[in-house]
Parts: sequence; structure tokens; C-alpha cells
Amino acid sequence: MPDGAIDAMGFGAVTAGGVVEEPWWWRDHRPMAAGDDLPGRTDVLIIGSGYAGMNCALELARAGTDVTVVDAWAIGGGASSRAAGFLSGRTGVSKQINLVKMVGAERADAILAEADEAYESLKDFVAREEIECDLEFKGRFVGAHTPAAYKRIGKKTAEYNRDGQDNQVMIPRDGQGAYVASDLYHGGMFMRTAASINPAKYHAGLTARCRAAGVRMVPMTRVLGWGPEGDGFRVRTTAGDVCAGQVAQGTGGYTDGASPWHARRVIPISSTVIATEDLGQETVRRLLPQGCPVIDTKRVLDFARPTPDGRSILYGGRASFLPVSLEKKLSILRRKLAGTFPELADVKLTHGWDGQMAFSFDFLPKLGVHEGAHYAMACNGGSGIVMMSWLGKRMAWNILGTSNRESAFQGLTFKSHTFYAGKPWFLPIVGTYYRARDWIEVKTGT
Repeated sequence: MPDGAIDAMGFGAVTAGGVVEEPWWWRDHRPMAAGDDLPGRTDVLIIGSGYAGMNCALELARAGTDVTVVDAWAIGGGASSRAAGFLSGRTGVSKQINLVKMVGAERADAILAEADEAYESLKDFVAREEIECDLEFKGRFVGAHTPAAYKRIGKKTAEYNRDGQDNQVMIPRDGQGAYVASDLYHGGMFMRTAASINPAKYHAGLTARCRAAGVRMVPMTRVLGWGPEGDGFRVRTTAGDVCAGQVAQGTGGYTDGASPWHARRVIPISSTVIATEDLGQETVRRLLPQGCPVIDTKRVLDFARPTPDGRSILYGGRASFLPVSLEKKLSILRRKLAGTFPELADVKLTHGWDGQMAFSFDFLPKLGVHEGAHYAMACNGGSGIVMMSWLGKRMAWNILGTSNRESAFQGLTFKSHTFYAGKPWFLPIVGTYYRARDWIEVKTGT
């Protein structure tokens, strides 16, 4: 077991203010900290038990493959059970970039279409497998933080609807009250087909189906590295070595020095979430009339969503780019919550937590093979549940050789930077710059 692994997950710690330092989602389903022993040999060793790893494992196991999933933490204890629970298709993969300019019109259309396919795939999977995970189709409101941002998001809406769709619609400021009871925004975009989910329940359902399919799960075991041996790989772990025919990696924001090549291409960024006390359904419905999540257009964005029972609000975002305590992050988010909903200034918090998301330098998810080992990673903060579930399946199809077409996310350049070795030393600088830009835009309306 890695030193401090349990403590690092924040199992049940309580702040001086009485806030439980773990996800609100874990009230029903906690990550699995006990599992199987590491085998001496396996057909495929999957590193990381998030959505990518577990979806890959399920596809492989149901095809008759002997599969072992190894995780340095509990099964699903990373970002997958710490997420906000947002689901969408194309709007989740290109919000930070001009996709057409980056990859060309044809590739852009293919990426947007596959992102929509990924969304439909997840919905179909949940329905077919009868996974109880509080899946709700109430859309999402993206609030413009300035009048100029409203114009910019209008252009983005046109990009999303470029192939004749009308699933994204612009809402003027005098109409935003139907989505959020806050004067903070200047109109926005409503995503009609977006959905919400309980990420821990979804992961628990996925884990149960992996278990039923015979997937071996080895939590609290860190992979130290791997290299070729014979027709496969020898993988070194804290529990010993294992020989694997294939290696697949889905470590996301928890990628470390076990794979230096990936670590130099993935930027881990922390996102923090707080949960309010029980506000009552009437109050939550008044603040969020459609019952849909609300996010903003700032570079350092914030979001709010009702809990599935409609009685509390989850509020989150990038609380700090500095290495501060979780308690400090919760204090920052409390102030932001009050700025969005002033009547909640004195509300009590019940839970607070953070998790690591994986960003790529070009803000696009990645699927590929490096030195014979497969990988799927880089959710970029907006498409994690959908895209990592989908790319995990695509990774399995690549291993099995059953895909009839190449993914639009495969073959994209996985960029690094000359001065980056896996430790994001530049985040405080960049984060401060982005916050300053957001502040100036709010003050000037630009």
C-alpha cells in the first residue's frame, strides 16, 4: 500500500467547521479499498480504475480476456467518484479552443460527431445495464460572465450547431431567470441535451459489472514502471511484478513518474466542490428553476448544480492554483457561492473535496499507443465521464482488434513542452493571469 494512500483520499476527516472532507457522493457508495491479490500473469493489465480503465476492462472481460485492474488508490477513488457529474457530447470537448482552426473542418466534424456518439453510448449503456445512477436529462445553462462573453458564446453556439443541429440555444439576460436566480450573468447558452449523473453510483454500477465479468481488481497498489519482456510486458508494482500480454493506461490527472512520457503530456489540475446543508426542495428549485447545472464562461470557471434529491446545492471550481489546504479552498468556494447566491452567504456546508483532472496542452482528449502500451486520458475538465467512458471502450476495441474504424481522437498529437516534466510549476502563474483577465473583463464588461 502506498504511504498515506488512505489519508490522501480524505476518508471521513472533518474540518474545524464540521465539514466532512470527502465527496457528498460517497454517502451511498464508497470506493472499494479491498480487492484481489496481484496475479503473476494476466492477458491485459490496466493501470487506473477510473471510467477509462473500468470501461476498457469490462469490454475486454466480456470478450473472454483475462483482465487485471491496478490502482494506487481505492477502486474509483480518484476523479471518477469526485466529479461534478456533468454529461454532454460535443460541447464537452472543444469549449476552450477553436476546433476548426486547430484540426481543420473535416476532422472537427468527426470529433464533434464522435463526441455525440460517446454521449449516446453512455446513455444506452446505463439503460441497458439498468444502472441506478440518478441520470437526469435537464440540460445545462452556461452563463456569460460579461456582455462580451455573451457574444463570444454565441459564436461557439454556431460552431456546435454547424452541421444543422439546434441543441444549443442562446438565452438573453432577461430570460436567464428561468434557469438561475442570480444577477451574476449576462445571458448565456442553454444546452438542451446535456444531462447530470451521480458519478459514484455510475462507477459503482460499472465496478459491479466488471466484477461479474471476472475482472480482477487490485487497489492500493502503485505501478512503478514497465518494460517489454518476451511478447508482452513486465510491470513492476509495490505488490511485486506481473507479466502482461498488453498494458493499458487510464490514469488521467493521477499520472505519475511510472510513465514519464505521459507525465510530460498531462497537466493535473485540481477542482474543488462543496455541498450545502439541506436547503429544502423549494429553495433549491427557486435558485435553480430548471434543476439543471449552471456553469460560467470565465477562464477560471465556477459551477452549481442541485443534488439528485433536489435538497442541496453542489458548488465548485478551481478554488486555488496555489498549494493551499483543502480547508482554505472550501473557504474560497464559500465566498464564491455567496457571490452567486447572496442568500446562501451563511449556509452551512456538509461536505468538501477536491480531485485531479487531466488536461492536455491542446485541450483535446487523447487515445493512442506509446511503445506498445495503450492509453486513454485527458478529459480537460469538461468531458470526463462521457469521453473517458467512451475512450476506455475504444481502447479495448484497439486491443481486441474489433474496431471497424479509427477514432477521431486517435492520432492527435500528444504535445509536451520543453520545460515540463510532469510537475505543473507554471499553474500559479497562469492561474493568476487568468483570474486577473476574468476580473478585468467583469469590471469592464469586455
